[in-house]
Amino acid sequence: MKKFNKRLSLGIGIGFAILTSLGLMVGIFRSASSAASDHFFLPREATKDVIIVAIDNASLQRLGQWPWKRSVYADLIGKLHEDGAKTIALDVNFAQPSTVGEDEALGTAIKQAGNVVLPVELSFISQKTQGQSFDESKVIASIPVIRNNAEVSGFSNTPLDADRVVRRVPIVADGSAGARIYGFAYAVARLNGVAPSIQDIPLDAHGRMIIHFPDTPGRAFQIISAADVLEGKISADVIKNKTIFIGSTARDLHDEQSVATSGSNPMSGVEMHASIYDTLVQRAFLQEVAIPWYLFFFLLIGTILSLLVPRIRARTSLLMTGGIYIGWLILAFILFDHGWILDIVWIGILLVCTYLGLLLERWMTTERERRKTRDAFSRYVSPNVVESIMENIEDLKLGGARRNMSVLFSDLRGFTTLSEGLRPEELVRILNTYLHEMTSIVFNEAGVLDKYIGDAVMAFWNAPLDQPDHARRAVQTAIKMRETLKRMNEKKAFGGDIALHVGIGINTGDMVVGNIGGEQRYDFTVIGDSVNTASRTEGLCKPYGVEIIITEHTKAELAPGFIFRKLDCVTVKGKKEPMCIYEVLGFAGNVSDREKQFALGYEAALEAYFERQFKKAHTLVRNLETQKPNDLATKQLRERIEAFIKTPPPDNWNGVWVLTSK
Repeated sequence: MKKFNKRLSLGIGIGFAILTSLGLMVGIFRSASSAASDHFFLPREATKDVIIVAIDNASLQRLGQWPWKRSVYADLIGKLHEDGAKTIALDVNFAQPSTVGEDEALGTAIKQAGNVVLPVELSFISQKTQGQSFDESKVIASIPVIRNNAEVSGFSNTPLDADRVVRRVPIVADGSAGARIYGFAYAVARLNGVAPSIQDIPLDAHGRMIIHFPDTPGRAFQIISAADVLEGKISADVIKNKTIFIGSTARDLHDEQSVATSGSNPMSGVEMHASIYDTLVQRAFLQEVAIPWYLFFFLLIGTILSLLVPRIRARTSLLMTGGIYIGWLILAFILFDHGWILDIVWIGILLVCTYLGLLLERWMTTERERRKTRDAFSRYVSPNVVESIMENIEDLKLGGARRNMSVLFSDLRGFTTLSEGLRPEELVRILNTYLHEMTSIVFNEAGVLDKYIGDAVMAFWNAPLDQPDHARRAVQTAIKMRETLKRMNEKKAFGGDIALHVGIGINTGDMVVGNIGGEQRYDFTVIGDSVNTASRTEGLCKPYGVEIIITEHTKAELAPGFIFRKLDCVTVKGKKEPMCIYEVLGFAGNVSDREKQFALGYEAALEAYFERQFKKAHTLVRNLETQKPNDLATKQLRERIEAFIKTPPPDNWNGVWVLTSK
């Protein structure tokens, strides 16, 4: 195990522990934390004392005319009182007068019942101190003839969190002139004599209580239609000694909000008040774990990670970190059942940041130990070779091994002539721009850059690392080189009207690879007959007028995915054995149908040529030249065919074209 900087590791763990505690304290990601905690709510049994009398769609259809006359509410209150309702919480604000008769009818019904709670709406004053305050000049309440007959009133405001979800509500608010008003549900609980003391309710800095919703919308409480009550369809035994919450549940009346247990289904305002009442009377209080506890546990976890992660394997430390998070989740569920909300977002941030920070520190420590050795080699060989040397430093010696590999040669066309008219500084700039891009492509395909030979590039694959798909990587490199150079020309990357063109040759075969040279200086390179063949193949690009040529040996190693044109069968200089060569047109999905058809036509002409059907071949190549007059390979094939039509080849002719130059 590599040595690690203990102080730095502890600094990372403790530093992130403090930062995440501060982030939690100031409320960063508050909405995400609240949304995550919403998943802890599980169905629980609500108080049987509560019934919701719903102003639902059925009531609107059967009673008609909305808004209802106040005499309808009077009849509803009268019927509930007659059936023995313990308390009637009417979540409807009658802030504007109706007719005198209607208003007096409702006021009289409320007075006769003697147990009605009415809502008011407050305008809270923004503050950062303990509790809630409101502007007494902006209170919206029912008109006096109705309000003064109610037993008590309470504010019905249900403020939204930043993500527009109702989770917390104030329980008491103090007016700017000294008045005090309790929340609607708390006022109902006080009237019933079951309200807990304000001091016993866990409130946040703004005097808000977390609502412990007993279930998802519409499932916690018994809900009956107001129309059924008015029409006498509900037995008095159902109503007797029950706390009745009356309010809208019809979607068209828009008295609903998202709550912690909503999911995609909002909850009506009257059910929210019933849930608040249930939280109060069942003392099902929820409160958030205090910040000092987070700081303690975050420091403990940060310290544990900082001491263990650098010492153990990455996979083991990852499992350990994941185990800590799972343990935290289990703890959060247990605490929630006991009335405590434990944040599960910031612990995740702490674990991820600390773990990644420690991994980075370990990597940096390891790299520092290797930097001097790596720097000694990186100026002479490619990064791939450097890494291989670093992993097998004991193998750094002269000698080599025979391997089946793919080697690529590329060369700029006409660059010698172009360079004669350039200043040395400009020539170097152009070469550096070109070679930088080409080298990046080689490295991206995990190739080894063997050397630069003037403007030429030599690269190979399948050493020092095993690469079973080395032929594919080499061909992909060639295609990307061609495409990149085309884009560079279009963008005038070389300045002025300078446009560069490349020829690329690839061969696959057995060759010797290793550190070749003397004791004072040696290179990691490849040698052998297959390497020479690759160099000769690159030289064929110019006479055939194409940019990428591969040998039949490379083509045999390739899986489907490329489009080729069989150019010819040749014997290159210095070789006796003939081989077929192919132009690489591109990736299968990028080659047009026209190019594919042209390639098939060319190969048909070439096949006729090999079979000594020269007239047929001549007709085919003439047709090809009408499609692509500037195709040099077609022109060259036509000239050979015409020569053989005039003077047929000998009987032992096999169609192979013998090249006498490089």
